[in-house]
Amino acid sequence: MAAGASGPTMTFGKKKKSRSIWDDPDAVEVVEIPLEQLHPNPFNPRLVYRDEDIDDLTESIKAEGGVLQDLSVAEVEGFLEYWRARLAETQPEKLDELEERLGSVPAGDYVTLIGHNRAISLARAGHDTAPCKVTNSKIPRARLLGLPENMRRIPLNPIEEALGFQGALDDGLLQAEVAAQTGCRQPHISRRIKLLKLPTEVQKAVMDGLAVSEAEILLDRLPTPEHHLQAWLVMKEEGIKAAFAAAKVLAPPTPTTSKAEPAPPVPQQQKHSPDESRPEVAPKTVAASEKTKPGGSGLDSSVQQTGRTTLETQNEPKPDPSAEAAQMRVQACRTILELGVPSNPRETLRLLAPALLAAPSKTARETAHEWLQSAAKPIGPNVSKPDKYFAEVSASGDARLTAHVAVAVALAVAEQRAANDSRPWDVQDRDYLAHLKSAVNYQPTNWELDRLGGK
Repeated sequence: MAAGASGPTMTFGKKKKSRSIWDDPDAVEVVEIPLEQLHPNPFNPRLVYRDEDIDDLTESIKAEGGVLQDLSVAEVEGFLEYWRARLAETQPEKLDELEERLGSVPAGDYVTLIGHNRAISLARAGHDTAPCKVTNSKIPRARLLGLPENMRRIPLNPIEEALGFQGALDDGLLQAEVAAQTGCRQPHISRRIKLLKLPTEVQKAVMDGLAVSEAEILLDRLPTPEHHLQAWLVMKEEGIKAAFAAAKVLAPPTPTTSKAEPAPPVPQQQKHSPDESRPEVAPKTVAASEKTKPGGSGLDSSVQQTGRTTLETQNEPKPDPSAEAAQMRVQACRTILELGVPSNPRETLRLLAPALLAAPSKTARETAHEWLQSAAKPIGPNVSKPDKYFAEVSASGDARLTAHVAVAVALAVAEQRAANDSRPWDVQDRDYLAHLKSAVNYQPTNWELDRLGGK
């Protein structure tokens, strides 16, 4: 039938073999419907249509002389009647989107429940109509219908999958039921839906190719969408992995080396030209014995006071670079524990091995316990006594928690060694600082670099 025909043409004959789990076994009638009367399912989870995929399907249609499987459609009038009522009760915010998609479509047209890609490819292959089965009984399942079909033919991207799964849950299905109807495992469904917690810009990045594993690291290690977006911007700007970007977002400010500042110079009397205005000098209260005496230096009392202030500043105790560096390292250790167990097994073993060989002291264990318990979200059992805490962790059988606590002890052992100023630093200290840098982008102070021999 030529494009622009007023309605479908009935064709009878041998029923085509169904390939979709959603095909209705009772629907034996195939209808040729003009392509211009077919409209996309507004609940189709697919957001991105790649030309290369459509072109491949177009070539297949040309080679076969048509599609191998009929499209599944529903009448627009019945579709709108059902979904207007349903969304008004469950998701009124979605009504505007439904009206925008189908509100102005002629009542005699059809919604493509399954087969939108095939409709596009048929048009590219020069066809005017598509073989369809009118299955109004499937209207209530419009959100889920295209999901398994899309996943099997041209895979959905992870965000599209997530939207499809979420739509099914919005319709009242349980994750286990969605898993049974799509052939996906329930953990896969749960992980995909979790991606919808990401801000829109990061979701778009996932659709454009950002690895799901990277997106999941942002979700697991950062508490809010604002942190997720901030880390994603760091990833783009610096070309680094999610774990490092998450660490940078949560890490303390980059440490700065404290150096004794030179004493401010004693103000000297300056000659001013008549056109120059003298700077105002705030009056200072000076003891009578310290006022300018006849035959003195000629400096006024404020200058003498400034000189005394400078001298006092020079005599104040200077900051201890060792203590300041230790404070920054401890903050880095706390941040690492907030982020979780390192994902690289070799890196974890390299960190744990020296601690195991050194046999952690009671002080190191107490330090690790304090770090773990004072985290924003306490790690492990809420037990105030270190010995009892470690006993409960060991008895829990939780391998991930045990590894997390072991990392804390290893960091405490390494920090205890590094904080001992009576010994020179060695390769273990170098590895310790290297771990801090790789995990949370810790930048050694000049004092620490000197301890490492300038390396």
